[in-house]
Amino acid sequence: MELVDIYNNRHEKLNYERERKELKEGEYRLSTFIWVINDNDQILLQQRLSTTKKMPNMWGTTAGGVKSGETSLEGAIRELKEELGINSNKEELEFIGSNKRISDFVEVWVCKKNISESELILDPNEVQAAKWVSIEEFEKMIENGTGINSGYDIFKIYYNNFYNRHYEIIEGKPVIVKNKKLYI
Repeated sequence: MELVDIYNNRHEKLNYERERKELKEGEYRLSTFIWVINDNDQILLQQRLSTTKKMPNMWGTTAGGVKSGETSLEGAIRELKEELGINSNKEELEFIGSNKRISDFVEVWVCKKNISESELILDPNEVQAAKWVSIEEFEKMIENGTGINSGYDIFKIYYNNFYNRHYEIIEGKPVIVKNKKLYI
């Protein structure tokens, strides 16, 4: 049994918990998506098991439900460890947005991390493979039906507008400039 904290439709935490799959109408729980990105602007994808009921063999981001008593940041750190064996900390994760679905609020995080595929420890109950891909490659995977689009729109807006960018004054006007050295 996995207990979750309950939220109302305004994303306000209520003072009780319930089993994750027993939510009533008007009750919501927290979920978290984590986009791991490296210095080569590649994203780390994981492939769901072939035996899973929802989206078997599909490639997507690390994701999971937030447990009772956890924040979405704590849930994100836990999910990275459980699913991929990645040790992370709150300084490595940046909150980039959230969205409301039928029964949960999804909070989306970016983790800036360089790790080789051989260092990953895949959870055999959830993940059958993992790989680094370019953003363009992932977009093609979404188009051909092998990639999961969940949370991608939030990630793409963040990536295009903010990732590795800062403002500089050029000809008297503020201009967003890409600068990888900020994150090394």
